[in-house]
Amino acid sequence: MNSQLYITRREHRMKQREVAEKLRMHPQSYHLKESGKREFTISEGKRLARIFNTSLDQLFGEDKAI
Repeated sequence: MNSQLYITRREHRMKQREVAEKLRMHPQSYHLKESGKREFTISEGKRLARIFNTSLDQLFGEDKAI
């Protein structure tokens, strides 16, 4: 699971369906990608970063806490 993407989406009070619509993808496809069962394309990642007004590193970067 991409926990930072999940947290960011929840902070923006958006449902998976709403984000999927903005990305022009089926809600089930978005669910699979957010849950880590599929990969986002680079262009989808860039669109997500624009939607949430953040960087790709913030959304998809490795967890710094060890």
